[in-house]
Amino acid sequence: MKCRSLIPVFLLFLILSNHAFSNNEVLIKKGVIDLTNLSLDRSRSIKLQGDCEFYWNQLLEPKDFVDSKMDDPTFQKLPKSWTGYKINNHKLPNTGYATYRIVINKRADIKRTIYGLKISSVFSNYKLWVNGTLLSEVGKVGNIKNISIPKFKFQDIPFVLDPEKESTEQIEIIFQVSNFSHQRAGLQKPVFFGTYENLKAESRWMDILNLIIIGIIFVIGINHLNMYIFRSKDISNLYFSILCIVMILRNVTTEDRIITYIFPYINWELLVKLDNFSGFGTIPLFALFFYSLFKDDFPRIIKNGLIVIGIAVSLLVFVTPANFYGRFRMLFELYILFGGLYITFGVLLIAAFRKRETALYIFIGMFILYATAINDVLSSMGIIQSAYAAPYGLVIFMLIQSVTITFKSAKAINQNELLSEQLIIEKENLEKNIEERTRELQSQHDLLIAHQQKEKQQNWINNGIAQINDILADNKNDFKALSNKVLSMLIKYVNAHFGVLYMLNNANNGEEPFLELISDYGCSSDVKENKSKVYLTTGMLGASFNENQLMVVNDIPANYVKIESGLGEAQPNSLLIVPLSLENKVFGIIEIAGFKPFSELEIEFIKRIAINVANNLNTIRMNENNLLMIQKYKEQEVLMSEKEEEMRQNFEELQAMQEEFERLKKDKMK
Repeated sequence: MKCRSLIPVFLLFLILSNHAFSNNEVLIKKGVIDLTNLSLDRSRSIKLQGDCEFYWNQLLEPKDFVDSKMDDPTFQKLPKSWTGYKINNHKLPNTGYATYRIVINKRADIKRTIYGLKISSVFSNYKLWVNGTLLSEVGKVGNIKNISIPKFKFQDIPFVLDPEKESTEQIEIIFQVSNFSHQRAGLQKPVFFGTYENLKAESRWMDILNLIIIGIIFVIGINHLNMYIFRSKDISNLYFSILCIVMILRNVTTEDRIITYIFPYINWELLVKLDNFSGFGTIPLFALFFYSLFKDDFPRIIKNGLIVIGIAVSLLVFVTPANFYGRFRMLFELYILFGGLYITFGVLLIAAFRKRETALYIFIGMFILYATAINDVLSSMGIIQSAYAAPYGLVIFMLIQSVTITFKSAKAINQNELLSEQLIIEKENLEKNIEERTRELQSQHDLLIAHQQKEKQQNWINNGIAQINDILADNKNDFKALSNKVLSMLIKYVNAHFGVLYMLNNANNGEEPFLELISDYGCSSDVKENKSKVYLTTGMLGASFNENQLMVVNDIPANYVKIESGLGEAQPNSLLIVPLSLENKVFGIIEIAGFKPFSELEIEFIKRIAINVANNLNTIRMNENNLLMIQKYKEQEVLMSEKEEEMRQNFEELQAMQEEFERLKKDKMK
């Protein structure tokens, strides 16, 4: 991986070397460029740069320069937007029109030669004359906005010099330029001069190179998109594929504007918007992409800020004309400058210092990309004059990104191979222990089944207890209703068919205590009549009561009890007698009968709920007895009050009789 990191640097060196390899720079001086020392047929194209003649607010033609009464020209730098020119200490506005004039002095030709001019797609419309002949008109040149129509066109314009027909030692080039639509006005892009064959070869090479770049970006973008489709969890692949699309758009809408080859009549305003969007809209995409890779090194608030600003700038570009949002271009380019610097050095470099995986290589690629982008921004602002290098920087960045992805993939494959080897070893060990493990699993399975069965039984008991508790809670004040509902629920829950509930009656009239039938379920009239009382010294009920012992009888004596229905009667096969006791004191009996033997689970359930039932029945019975005693007390209290009143009256009568006797006694003594 360390060796591979040198590949982008080497590629960058080749690209920059290719751009730096140019002919000796010859400058225009006072409108004239001297090429007499150069052999043009053996030289690369010559950039026309320096001080050319400039006539502000004048649209001059070749015939106008024949007149010696013309005003003296000013000399201004070329290539450069005329918004950077000053005439009489006044800075020129972006809107207006002007004429450029350049004279080329060269060696005389000895044969007919085809020369040419390479003119980039400038933002202004222009007319071009060479040696008095109108060769090209891009858009419509005019001195007012209504007739000035902008258009983009990158072209190599040929013209012929024939020594047999004319002098070939001097070439006069005249541009008429007007601009009412963009902030960058005039010939802000370089114009190249050379033999037409050399110009066409350079253009062909640039077209091939651009198509290669587009192809590389397209393939890398499709690759990332496919990776996202098959692994949507990694959102960084989606962001990078979108970024590739935007960068392809930038490559075809800037410089020679390849898109115009496919859509020659594309709207000028739309093309400018696509040009600007593909530049200003990259920062939000880079922010999303790098945030998805290095969340711990990229503060969320800064990421969101970059995205919001980028969206606002993009909206301004699309909803306003170029001449309006171009006024804020300096702010937009500062946003790209500082946003890119922060992402490169504030995020990627920090991530590299923290030894995040592949962060160093991504930083190198981003640094190269951003260096070329800054080069293009400064060139577009007219600060420097250099070749358009951002696509090459982008290719280097994407190649490095592809290498990092390949590295990650190779690392993952190596890890998978290591895991495969470990799995083989584990498999061998597993095969040795599989028999023992199977036995353990079977044992655990059996325990689990037993536990599930036990849990199922426990749930059955708990459900029954819950139903009993609901009945107890709903019938706290009605002993008879509670008895009936409890007995009915028990019979049904254990799938029995007969049941009775007896409560102890202590018989205060001297009679022997007995068990009184309180509630029954499925009983015949014979049981209700003959067994409404059961004395404590008789039968199995008496034995269970006295011993406070649950009894299960599976061999019921003949004629002990019969279960009746509308279709007939039958003798049960199993009997369960459950004493109701509190603190070892029995005060009731529940007797249940059915056609099938009672299971241990059913017996355990009935034993558990017997305590709750006993407690509630005893409490209600005591409450009813207390109410009865209170009622009797009140009746006795009334009776005592009546007797007390009668005794008071008798006492008053006796007292009156005594007084009468005393009075008579006194009278007799007198």
